[in-house]
Order: sequence, then C-alpha cells, then structure tokens
Amino acid sequence: MNNSISPYNFAMRVAFKTLMLLINRRVLLYPAGMAFCVWRRGDRMIVAFDPAAIQLGRINDDFVHDLSTQLEGRLVVRTNSRGMFLQVGLEVPPAPSPLIARSLSVAEQSTPWHMPIGTTAQGELWISLIEADSLLVGGTRGGGKSGLVNGMIQALLVGERTDVYACDGKRGAELGRYIGHPKFHFMGNVDEGLKVLSEILEHRLDQLRTSGYPNILMHNAAGKEFITPIALVVDEIADLDDGLKEAIKRMVKLYRACGLYPILATNDPVQSAILVKSNLATRVCFRVPSFNDSITVLGNKGAEKLPSQVGRGLVLWNGRLTEFQSFTVDYPRLSDAALQELAAQVDGGKAGSAEAGGPNEITKLAESIRPEWSPGMSGRAVARLLKKTYAGAWYDKVNAIIEYLGATTSTTAGNTPDSGPVVA
Repeated sequence: MNNSISPYNFAMRVAFKTLMLLINRRVLLYPAGMAFCVWRRGDRMIVAFDPAAIQLGRINDDFVHDLSTQLEGRLVVRTNSRGMFLQVGLEVPPAPSPLIARSLSVAEQSTPWHMPIGTTAQGELWISLIEADSLLVGGTRGGGKSGLVNGMIQALLVGERTDVYACDGKRGAELGRYIGHPKFHFMGNVDEGLKVLSEILEHRLDQLRTSGYPNILMHNAAGKEFITPIALVVDEIADLDDGLKEAIKRMVKLYRACGLYPILATNDPVQSAILVKSNLATRVCFRVPSFNDSITVLGNKGAEKLPSQVGRGLVLWNGRLTEFQSFTVDYPRLSDAALQELAAQVDGGKAGSAEAGGPNEITKLAESIRPEWSPGMSGRAVARLLKKTYAGAWYDKVNAIIEYLGATTSTTAGNTPDSGPVVA
C-alpha cells in the first residue's frame, strides 16, 4: 500500500466510499443503524455487511466495479458464502500494458524451447514448446497466423535444442526460407516427409524401451543419450488431403512420448475439423468471421469480436483465455543454395524433408557403414565414413543415419553411448 496512507485512514476511506455507494444506489433498508463493518486482514480490507440492513441483491458486479473505480482500480472481490463480504486489495495494481505490436527479440527467450506469443495486459507472453505440448493456431487469412508461426520457428532455431520439421502448403514460399539451418527440415513432399519422420519416431520408441523410461523428458533428465524434441509445424493444414490429415492425427496421438510437439495452423477451422477435434492442449485464434469458428478453435466465443487489427488474437493457455497482440517478425530471405534445394524438393519430387532422402536411402546408407560404425561416434566421423561433408543437406542425412543405427543396434553396459545433456 502507498506509504503515505495509513491502514486506519485507508479503512476509513473504504468505509466512506462503500457508504456513499449504499446511499446513492438505495441499497440501505433503514436510514439509521449499522449496515457494515470494515477491518484489515493481511493484504486486504474486509467489508462485512449486515444482511438485515441492506438489499443483498444490489451488492452486484456493478457495485463492485464502481467501488474499485473509486479506489483507484484496487481489486475488489465479492464473496457470498456465510454472509456477504467484499475483499478490497491494499495495493493499486499496475496499469495494464497497452496491446501494441512490438518487434520480436529472440534474445529474450528464457529457455531454448520458449516461443513468442505477443504482448498481453500483463506484459510479454512466451510459452515453452514442452509445456504447451501441442498447439492449434487458427484465424482468417491475413490475421497474423503466419507471423506467429514464423516467430515460433525462429525462436526454436535460435534455441538450437529442437528439430523443426515443417511444410506450408505454399510450395515452400512461407517456411522454405529457413532451409539451410541445421535444425530445420523442410518437407516439400508431405507424404514422404511424414514417412521419414514416422520412421525416426518409431526408432525413438525402441530407444525408450531400451532405456526403460516412458518419455523423452524422463529419459533425458536421467542423463541418457539426449533425444532432441521435434516440432512438427504444418501451416495451411486445411489444404492437405484427408489421408495426410489422418496421418498427422495418428502421429499426434502416438508419438507424444517420443518428443513430437505439433504446431498446426489453419485459416479454415471447419475444413480442419478432423485435427481440431484432436486433444491439442494450447489454442491460439486470431479474428474469425463467426462465433462458430471461435468455438471450433478455442472452445470459446470471443475471437469473432476481436478488433480487425493484424496480429490481435486470443490464446487459451493453462485454462485461461488471454488477449494478445503478436510481435512484429522479420522474415529472412532465401539464400541461393536454399532456393536450389527448395526447387529440388518441390519440383524434383524428392523426399519430403530436408534430408532429401526417403527411408530406403537412409537405410541403405546406414547399413553400408554399419561394420565401421560404433555407438557414440560423432556426426563428423559418420560423415567421413560416408565420404561426405557434415553440412547442408548431408547434415540432416547423417543425423537420420545415426538415429537409425542407434535405434537398430542392441546396446549393453559395455557399449552404451555417452550421456547427453539433461533437459532443463
């Protein structure tokens, strides 16, 4: 509480403001006698009413709002158990932050897995991929969905502790710009890309069975060979055919323990209903044309009433619905090498990931070096066995080969790979 106001003076002030409201709103039943009393309890003042002296039904939300306003916005809570009480906070809460678009600074990332959402009345909001578990992002075209998804990807790539597998339904025009980053895997052919990813995740199930832990978080925390979380980013998911939607739905359900964290975005919730109905824990919705769309994405109305401002949205997180203004995101330009690789994937019919090689290729390459390979061998050492450079598209191929070899090789106490770092 402000040091210039003593608890006694503040109690008198609360009593005076309450009495004036009772009189002005004609809540008092009698012109004389005690209607309420005020005392301090911890960090609040308690106003206890005599139910025989007032009209209890008029101590409503409007009464509470007016009292809060007259007390500089202090929190006032009405309780109606074992009598009518008001609890008045001593401190004036800080003024809400304005919902303005601020430039994204990934340097503010608190962990390698935190992703930017935007500015809320309580300040900037970042949500951990691990804690979010699975995300659905909806909204009409041009509402800010793609900017939010790009900001999430940029933060995860800067964190360098997450493998990002992505497709965008735009032949790479939206998300292909990140090709070339060692942690980014673009799926130009979604069908083949999902097959490659499913094979990697199946190998992880074998790793977990071997280590005896039910999920990668417990596996990593125990100091076992580090298993990197995977973010599956699918933009414009409504454009996928039903078979691919079913495949993604199955992966979301089956591979959570293996470290698969889906981020699914759509500008057409109705067409994406097959996935919207999945148990996606965290929901984000920008402005939509009808309350039905809002309910489809969030399970709540509200997104249809958002201001028509790019980047204004609602996020359902930890059971709370919060309005936010997303960050302004700078988009990187595609390098010449990335353009060539993107063209090869999208137009050349290669496999749908940055590995540019399907399951058969990975398997053949892995088996060709198995006699010389040993658990714990570095990526560069494996690349030398293949007579390749541990960079570019071969960076992803080598990692897939290592994961395949590790998952298909029996481990004993004598040849267990070195322990990796522990998930924070």
